[in-house]
Amino acid sequence: MRMTSQFHLDFLGWKPIRVLVRRAAFPVALQACALVAIMWLAMIGIGIGPGMKSDDLMTLRKTNLTTLFVWGLWWPAMIAAALALGRAWCMVCPMELVNRVGHEVAQKLGWPRARLGRFARAGWITVVLYLALQLLVAGVSIHRVPHFTAIMLLSLFGIALVSGFVFREHRSFCRAFCPAAPLLSVYGRYTPIQLDARDPSVCESCTTKDCVRAENRERFDKRSCPSLLSPYHRAASDGCVLCLQCVKVCPYENMSIGLVAASASIRRKAALRPFEGAFVMIALGFVAHEVIGEVKWLDAVFHAAPMRLNALLPSISFGWFEALWFLLLFPFLTWAAIAGIGRLAGHRTGIRSLLLVAATGAAPVVAMAHLAKAAAKVVSWSGFLPLAINDPQGLETLHRIADHSLAAPVGLLSLSAIGWVMLVATTFIALHACRSSGKVFQESAGAARAGLIVSSLLYASVLVAWVWPLMR
Repeated sequence: MRMTSQFHLDFLGWKPIRVLVRRAAFPVALQACALVAIMWLAMIGIGIGPGMKSDDLMTLRKTNLTTLFVWGLWWPAMIAAALALGRAWCMVCPMELVNRVGHEVAQKLGWPRARLGRFARAGWITVVLYLALQLLVAGVSIHRVPHFTAIMLLSLFGIALVSGFVFREHRSFCRAFCPAAPLLSVYGRYTPIQLDARDPSVCESCTTKDCVRAENRERFDKRSCPSLLSPYHRAASDGCVLCLQCVKVCPYENMSIGLVAASASIRRKAALRPFEGAFVMIALGFVAHEVIGEVKWLDAVFHAAPMRLNALLPSISFGWFEALWFLLLFPFLTWAAIAGIGRLAGHRTGIRSLLLVAATGAAPVVAMAHLAKAAAKVVSWSGFLPLAINDPQGLETLHRIADHSLAAPVGLLSLSAIGWVMLVATTFIALHACRSSGKVFQESAGAARAGLIVSSLLYASVLVAWVWPLMR
């Protein structure tokens, strides 16, 4: 019997979950189901939307099952899941399966493959792809046009397959090319639900180390960690995608997933990695754009700058100026202010270090604001799901709503109700983060608190506008 356990709540202590996880088909069967579902959604979206009027697209994005599911349900759910369960989506993501197929085929054929470069291994390509995705959202409205959303899904499958062919590293797509990786990596830090060793002393005395042995890595099931991690010595943002192979291969059944104690290595607080910091800096502007968009007068104020730029060059679509504003200019101005406050607070090392620490301080508040927008979108869009299931392409439903023969579904909750919950949650998270920043960063605590305070004031003021109808 083990003398100690790092888990306050051990999910694999429940027999039904333990039996499911230990089956050879787990998680491949879930990934295969997700692959079929996403391919089906892509086929539904192909050819739908290009050339339609912008007003019609505003409704079509909710009546078409492809755009409704991808942007209105799946993406918000991924944000919530990351904050609650870490990288749980990675466990069932079909892109990992497709990437693995490419890897296996290339290995069987024996053709030479390249190694991921330092830039790719450091996660920077994932940030570039996330930024490119948001540019396309603003510039060509891929989130409103089902055809463009379908092309995006098929492109991701293509990148996953090709990267498996081209690069020799396992999970090359997950490590270097997944546009959701920065979000999952950053937001997944804040949940106590983690994968770790039950009793670290068992792993220390283990002589076989099956979870890291190279000869176990090419198995179909009960593999050593394909991501080349040490499952028994976890660290924040280490890239674990919760495949649970280490759980299966451990001869002592010492690896598990659940509510981990604060003293566990995976929960030790540390500064973000550089690519994660860059994501937070970009996301601050994108999330501000998203939450401000729920309040008409605030939205008009926020978009005054890109409107003026567009007036100077009217031949260029407003969406590109909008993207330039909320992805680059607004974040630049905000982080410049944060850097100035950080300097005044006593941070004396380089600007790179200051911004990384400040981004670490701001990250939990950015995550909560992102969750607020995700919640608002789900309650606003989910009422369209029964209509989209009956009419997957959404064109007939669109026409019925347009000619008023069908009333558009209303939101399940008011924006004020969501605002109250998220305002309280954001305040709690900000206070907790402010208290812990001194212990984590010590001499750099001023920079961390600068990022935390500025982001808190920004998002809390918007949530206040959500709460009081008179301010909307």
